[in-house]
Amino acid sequence: MKIRIVNKIIALLRKMLNFYSNMRIAWKFTCAYFIILALPIIGTGIFINYSTIKSFTHQSELLAKQSLLQKREVINQKIESIEKTSISISQNPQILKYLEDPFENNYQGYENYFYFFSPLFESYIIQNKHIFGAMLYIDNPSFPHSWNNIYHLNSVEGSEEYRAFLSDGRTLQKWNTIHDTEVQIYAKARVKERVFSLSRKLISFSDKKHMGILKIEISEKELFDNLKIDNDNKEYYFVFDDAGNIVSETTYNQIPEEYKTEIVSILKEEQELNDIFEFGKEKHIVCSIPIERIGCNLVGITPLENYMGDNSNYTTIIIVVIFVALLIFGVLIYFVSNQLTRRLKILVRGLKSVRDSNINIKLPTGSRDEFGELAENFNHMTNRIHELIERVYKAQIVEKELELKALEAQINPHFLYNTLSTISWMARKVNADNIEDLAFLLSKFYRLVLSKGNSIISVKDEIELLNAYVEIEKTRFNNLFEVVFDLDKEALNYNMIKIILQPIAENAINHGIAPKGYKGTMIVKLRQDDDNLYFSIIDDGVGISRSVLQSIYKSEIKKERVSGYAIQNVRDRINAVYGEKGHISIFSRPGIGCSVTIVIPKL
Repeated sequence: MKIRIVNKIIALLRKMLNFYSNMRIAWKFTCAYFIILALPIIGTGIFINYSTIKSFTHQSELLAKQSLLQKREVINQKIESIEKTSISISQNPQILKYLEDPFENNYQGYENYFYFFSPLFESYIIQNKHIFGAMLYIDNPSFPHSWNNIYHLNSVEGSEEYRAFLSDGRTLQKWNTIHDTEVQIYAKARVKERVFSLSRKLISFSDKKHMGILKIEISEKELFDNLKIDNDNKEYYFVFDDAGNIVSETTYNQIPEEYKTEIVSILKEEQELNDIFEFGKEKHIVCSIPIERIGCNLVGITPLENYMGDNSNYTTIIIVVIFVALLIFGVLIYFVSNQLTRRLKILVRGLKSVRDSNINIKLPTGSRDEFGELAENFNHMTNRIHELIERVYKAQIVEKELELKALEAQINPHFLYNTLSTISWMARKVNADNIEDLAFLLSKFYRLVLSKGNSIISVKDEIELLNAYVEIEKTRFNNLFEVVFDLDKEALNYNMIKIILQPIAENAINHGIAPKGYKGTMIVKLRQDDDNLYFSIIDDGVGISRSVLQSIYKSEIKKERVSGYAIQNVRDRINAVYGEKGHISIFSRPGIGCSVTIVIPKL
């Protein structure tokens, strides 16, 4: 079944391509440009619609978050007022001294309580309208236990919560989790209430000892009174503790039952929320912010429509604008395509004429638009064709002349070899052995120098070339010098650029050994390591002066100064081929001799 569907789709695509191929070119332009323009317009519309909704949603989230922050600020103000009251009481020296001194269990003691301590203590409590109740747990056994909200400290020391608080020497106050309490309002009436309580340590001013705990309570209803919603907006605010339990049900009971399960599961999974969730096919903004002091999280759930209202009008407007824009662009594209294709036919006729070898055709160039430029470039192209035909014809003639010169260049070395062979044959015929050997060495030298046009030769051929040269020079100088070869034979099979040893040897013979006037010696060494080849040519001639050496190293030697120019030429060739991997060094002392070392990488 799937294969049939795929085949039908492929067949449909082929029909559409065939239909497009057979369309008039004006319609092809219209369809192509319409699609090219339609895609970004539609994409822009979708993006604008998405960005608008996204922006509204983001603003709604910010407003919901801001509303939640304002409600938390009110709650924090109540918490701070309780804390300030506890600080005022715990730092009042009269209250602390009264609780620290022994209680006189007589008429005077009770009179001091009712006329001195009680008015002072209750004045702080009355000033703070948020306080539900206040109790004192003191480490003074002389006071009666459970009398006018004064208790012995040992009554709470056994509880785990207070034991940890009392053992922590760095903590002065601590908010306790929500719990139930009971307060007697009248002689026989007692009121139960869920409260948060602040415990604060009482520290003696005289000896800095811990003397008890002040406990102030605030009811859950009073603390979260601002979470009540009096209007008809569907907004829900409640408080969860760190364990995921509902602490305040101010508006929780107003939430539809089908939402509660989803909301509780989300709040238990996430510690802090600021996102959009869908409950009952309706999007809601869910935000949560921590109330750090009491270890709870304030949660707000607001329907998204409360802030955004009906945004469907924006989408409708965008769709209408896109449709009108596409209609206008479609008409304009078709009109422009018709105009362009009319002038394009003129260019097509001109190209057909060129195809039929008629390159003398000229097109009208009345306009300065792209088609006018095409016509002008077409005319320029035909002119260039004429020029290129003539240029190619002339280039063929020049190429033939260069081929003849190349043949002549190949004839010259062969002529030199043949002439030297004839000299060698004639010398052998008249028993002139020296002439025969010299002709053979010269022939060998030039054969190695030319090396069939190759610039890279083996080390072995370079040594043979050097040997042929020095043998010729020995004949020329009547055996004025001896040559000693000290070679690493395993290094002879590597490759190198040619003719870098002969100029050094020539310089050593002509400007080192010959000027001193008596027999000398030249040593040729070859060594290697893992990466490089090392050539050394050492002579015991007159040496090179310090000034010439400095000129060589500074590349300031002149061509007329032959003694240094050969070395500089070799150094330049080594640098050109091997770069920084190859170099030449010279050590010389006038009257003693000269040593030239060449280092090149292995090839």
